[in-house]
Amino acid sequence: MGRAVLLVLLLRVPVRNLFGARLAYGLWSLVPAAAAASVFPSLAETLGVGAPAAPLAPGLAIRVATLWLGGAALFTGFMIWQEQRFRRAAARGKAGPAVMGALWPRIVLPADFETRFDARERGLILLHERTHIRRGDPIANLIVAACRALGWCNPLIHLGAAFTRIDQELACDATVLALKSDIRGDYAKALLKVSMFRTASPLACGWGTHPLILRVSFLKRSEPDRRREVAGFIGLIALSVATFMAVWSLAPRGFEPGALAPNLQMNAPQAAGVLPLP
Repeated sequence: MGRAVLLVLLLRVPVRNLFGARLAYGLWSLVPAAAAASVFPSLAETLGVGAPAAPLAPGLAIRVATLWLGGAALFTGFMIWQEQRFRRAAARGKAGPAVMGALWPRIVLPADFETRFDARERGLILLHERTHIRRGDPIANLIVAACRALGWCNPLIHLGAAFTRIDQELACDATVLALKSDIRGDYAKALLKVSMFRTASPLACGWGTHPLILRVSFLKRSEPDRRREVAGFIGLIALSVATFMAVWSLAPRGFEPGALAPNLQMNAPQAAGVLPLP
């Protein structure tokens, strides 16, 4: 997954400039495509070519697995603590605007929502959060959180998660502006009024955790025409397939336990403490 994240980090800005924010956010689908390819038997293993990968010593394999599982459990616990802290802040009216919950999402609003924003701004904020729900962004955040837990020791995974959230907000902004093209001024004012709330959540879709200057600057840009969007979408599908095939074909051949059978049989007397007869 790390190489797929690095590829997206290199492509996201030029793709956003050429094809728009929504296609740039779609680039992050390359990461689960690469992860899915690593689950299937590699091409070398399917064709039965190449030398099998060397196995880890049994004791070392157990220690590595224990370390990885322990780290994943600790990081999952940390994200659960973050989510619970966010929910407590939301219950006190000190978080939001945001969408909370992945499977059953709901919109969270701050206590001063009615006084801080005028009627038009409130409508735009609610439209933005409902767009997150319609786009399935809470589910995407859950998948990102799972990738962070599984790849807790890979800094590229965490870096990619941070940029995923930025691209997610830019894509949601672009979707809202596509629905209503005459709201750029009011939308920018609403963004600037949203103060950064300190309580972060690994699952919530919230305005305040993302660079507002970048988002306001992108409100001044016009989205690409339909023809360019279609071309970018076709290119994204082709790139996803190419990423899947590259990971699948370049993966080394898996370890074959049967290759150790002769050695195990030869070493069986020594392991049992029995010396061969002269």
